Amino acid sequence: MNAAPQLTCPACQARLEKVSDQQLACSGCGAAYPIVSGRPVLLREGNPLFRISDYVDAKPKDYKRTGLSSYLPSITADLAVRRVASALAKRLDARGPSIVVIVGGGCQREWLTPIICADTAHTVIYTDIDTAADVEIFCDAHDLPFETNGVDAIITTAVLEHVMYPERVAGEITRVLKTGGLLYSEIPFMQQVHEGAYDFTRYTLSGHRRLFNGFSEIEAGMTAGPGSALAWSIESYARAFFRSSKMRQIVTGLCRIFSGLLKYTDRLLEKNPAAMDGACGTFFFGQKSDKLRSDEDIIAAYTGGRHLSHS
Repeated sequence: MNAAPQLTCPACQARLEKVSDQQLACSGCGAAYPIVSGRPVLLREGNPLFRISDYVDAKPKDYKRTGLSSYLPSITADLAVRRVASALAKRLDARGPSIVVIVGGGCQREWLTPIICADTAHTVIYTDIDTAADVEIFCDAHDLPFETNGVDAIITTAVLEHVMYPERVAGEITRVLKTGGLLYSEIPFMQQVHEGAYDFTRYTLSGHRRLFNGFSEIEAGMTAGPGSALAWSIESYARAFFRSSKMRQIVTGLCRIFSGLLKYTDRLLEKNPAAMDGACGTFFFGQKSDKLRSDEDIIAAYTGGRHLSHS
């Protein structure tokens, strides 16, 4: 089994030392971080949005849908994550046991770990800022608590739209990955707000490539297509007519039953370049490089139906 990565202070990036079963201490600045139910809370002091005290009673939430909601289909297709996660795992298998960090792990452990560890027992570490997440470490993705060049792969799905400064998070991901390390990232594009006040940003595929221009591209494309995007729009439009949470839930259920069928058209459009311009979300699968990808190359790599030239 591969050793766990060295944890570092989110404030100064010096190494953390275990003082007791309840605390870690920074070897540099001396900051102390609690361990809650075996899970370190690695948030720098003065974090304006998240306080260490919020995690004292943190417990994983059961995200499984129950009752009527368990019978409702998702309105979003899955064209990439399981397939590409498997491809990422096979590349890691060729290298031997590796360290994989899930940034924004939420409740993905049940289905994601079996894919990553199908053939090799990689060390998979789930991180999140959500107090209800099923993770090994609580941390802010703006300050990843891992040593520079210490991680073999990072997976982050539907996370970067929820952070205040995506470029800073992308920089942290790049920092902690080894040269040659692997990244799978997916971000929504044509998709409505889905996490209230913590929903900030959307990216085209070109923007996604630009965000991770320190990586050589292995594959990139849509996570879900225009069919899923249309289903999201219909649901958002229908919900807009109601203020009552109960009525909005009823409308959501009806939309999931009928509009949810639109996601199946994404399979028909998956290989159509023009569909990329209206994709529900995009993914980027790449390998950390020792040089930046040029803006000219990113523009030349555009996949879509509206080729324009400003030269």
